Amino acid sequence: MIDDVSIGLLATVFPDVMVEAALDDCDAREVRTRALPARVVVLFTLAMWLHHGKGYVRVLTALLDGLRWARGGWDGYRVPTDGAISLARGRLGDAPMRALFTASTIRGSAAVVPEAAWRGLRKVAVDGTVFDVPSSTRNAEAFDIPAGGVHPQVRLVVLAECGTLGLVGAAFDSIGVGERELFERLLPDLGEGMLLTADRGFASYELWVKAAATGAHLLWRVSSAFALPCVEALLDGTYLSELRGRRRAERVTVRVIEYSVVDDVGVSEVFALITTLLDPVVAPALELARCYADRWDIEVLFRLVKVDLRAPGGVLRSGTPVLVRQELWALLCLYQALRTLIIRTAVIAALDPTRIRFLPALDAVKASVGRAFSPS
Repeated sequence: MIDDVSIGLLATVFPDVMVEAALDDCDAREVRTRALPARVVVLFTLAMWLHHGKGYVRVLTALLDGLRWARGGWDGYRVPTDGAISLARGRLGDAPMRALFTASTIRGSAAVVPEAAWRGLRKVAVDGTVFDVPSSTRNAEAFDIPAGGVHPQVRLVVLAECGTLGLVGAAFDSIGVGERELFERLLPDLGEGMLLTADRGFASYELWVKAAATGAHLLWRVSSAFALPCVEALLDGTYLSELRGRRRAERVTVRVIEYSVVDDVGVSEVFALITTLLDPVVAPALELARCYADRWDIEVLFRLVKVDLRAPGGVLRSGTPVLVRQELWALLCLYQALRTLIIRTAVIAALDPTRIRFLPALDAVKASVGRAFSPS
């Protein structure tokens, strides 16, 4: 039966047992036998991103095209209509896709990928981006339209592992919800043994204290608006200062690292970093500056998600908030699956995972979807 489809290469990241566990955890299994069981709809939401821009029937047809027909299992099967597939997506909801993403997050590659670690710490970075969603009445009620904009927008903030670009966590909401608030939702994904880098848009006393309380070490860029008086000069040219809150008693010691970077045309940009790593012997300033530079790889991640996995400049396809969320979790799941395959390949070949091209891996998976299905 259609219930026995597996999804080729993606099944190595999302095996049946993982999909079924996500459905069970969210109580999303179908009550009665349907032409589109919940497990197949999960696979369909992933396939939508492999066939971006195609209609539902074409996506499902492509998904099923390479099946080895089990004796008596597929004869006479008729692909449901676009409307029936849309209803099946609605029945599934977004919770199973979120659970599937959570189950696939990168647990730590530092032991096997040297680029993911620094002095025993796992390097992670936080950053955000936005997506346009269709201008339906329901979407406009759930997602704000920015000033001067046309479409409602969703803001996405992710935690990613430097050196592999695998996702550690993700949160998204209306564009009206700020990056800092979304980042707070990701604090449970931080912990001891991590070094978190963040750009200046995230820096605040309150968020710094909350992030540091997770046990992770922090290395954040700050803007010139931050007053960082020198409390103690250190031998390596860095200095200790205090990050202060609104109340007089709210202050925490940080180490400040200032340096400049000259680009190809000779323009110098000054960087100011603050860190919880206070000892310059344990954490040399030059090494920390290089660690911060690694966070720029996360911009590559967003390009892969927003351009390589979909038509440039396009909007999401879903007209209701729950399906927008389902679609975005599916996108993150698919990215995670492709990134996991790249990491595994890199480990075998002893290569830097960020140097393996994303598009050839994507093309290989697209090709496999049409030919690698087999009944379990």
